[in-house]
Amino acid sequence: MRMENSRLVLPQGCKYEIVAHPSGADRAVEVALFQDHRFAFFFWLKWRFALGTDAPPPLLVSLDWHEDLASPCPSECDELTALQTSNLLEVALFCWQSLNPGNDGHILAAACLDLIGDIYVVRKQNAEYSEQCRSYIESFLDVNGKVHRVRCFSSVPELMKELMLVSEPPVFFDVDLDYCTDSPDPCGGGKYVRLVPDCEVKAILDPNGELMTWLFSRMAGMTIATEPEFCGGLINSNHLLSILSDCLFHPQLLGHSSTWKHLRSES
Repeated sequence: MRMENSRLVLPQGCKYEIVAHPSGADRAVEVALFQDHRFAFFFWLKWRFALGTDAPPPLLVSLDWHEDLASPCPSECDELTALQTSNLLEVALFCWQSLNPGNDGHILAAACLDLIGDIYVVRKQNAEYSEQCRSYIESFLDVNGKVHRVRCFSSVPELMKELMLVSEPPVFFDVDLDYCTDSPDPCGGGKYVRLVPDCEVKAILDPNGELMTWLFSRMAGMTIATEPEFCGGLINSNHLLSILSDCLFHPQLLGHSSTWKHLRSES
């Protein structure tokens, strides 16, 4: 499918960088950065078609304080099916104008069009129900009648138990920086939000850790949502972004000739 030059057509405020594939294979992968999480839809669509529609859609692994699993209503499904997916300008405007401005509907909107396959979300929202959610399985039916499996987890170790049973690549890795916060507010963020200790963030993103090691060989794209309003402000969000960049990239992400830090250390 022919698509417009995405360097000229991006949703407002979005940036991305092309870096070497983290597996060390002779190919590239894109890392996208934006404030509003719903703009991940744009990049998942672009990357999905770049892989080829004959290939199975990548599964999604997402780290987020929120579940972001609002299901599209019938009118939203109609808008999705009418979307001219080969026109990136239309897709960019759709993300801005038509996707839920609460930034919680982009995952199942992407599943609705089979842009992603099964969905694995590590979240803190509803963490008090972790015992029930640990065994909870939900299925989502896309516009073609295909079933997408949805799994929610309360921690990365719980996620890894499931991922170790999954062999098929590729994977879209999605990070909302507010995952690295704690908040008593049922909606996240709020007056009493605080950042988790830096060491906890670094442990999750450790290039030699279980999660990143599993992802590196399978990654088909990485999306990062900064969402400062749920991180306690711009300084907090930028602090978390700095930790992520320092853990995974060298030089810093969106700097000159950035690549994966573990590849630099191996060379």
